[in-house]
Amino acid sequence: MKIVMLAIVSFFLLSGCGNEKGAFIIQNKSSKGLEETALELRKALEAQNFTVLDTIEHKKTADENKISVQPQKIITFTEPKVASTLISCNPTMGMEVPFKIMVWQEYQGQINVEYINPEYWSLTHNIKDKKCLNLLNQTTAAIKKAVDDSLKK
Repeated sequence: MKIVMLAIVSFFLLSGCGNEKGAFIIQNKSSKGLEETALELRKALEAQNFTVLDTIEHKKTADENKISVQPQKIITFTEPKVASTLISCNPTMGMEVPFKIMVWQEYQGQINVEYINPEYWSLTHNIKDKKCLNLLNQTTAAIKKAVDDSLKK
């Protein structure tokens, strides 16, 4: 029975890979440079009522340690009431807060904007409550809108 359940769960998890709906990581391409993309994303997040907390630059740390990585910025942000409510749905949601979006540059120069799909959090943190699922859907829509708005030319 455990093997059958594992196979069913694996099928649903793996079937999400490769398309936006249900994909674990939402991937977007930017036609702008790294700095401009990050700046526009910060503005778009604030327009969606998120508070931008910090920008983490992994390349700086890697350079200090003589490790080669492509330029990358992790933008951390939150909406305190949403974050607190999600944590009340399941305390393990605290691992997802603050929310994060990565802006990074490929070796060929392409700038990418990527984030973990908030819909995935319901699986990761076993969230089944309708109020909590609705809040996850609203958060997903707000993050998607901020990313989409930041990528407009």
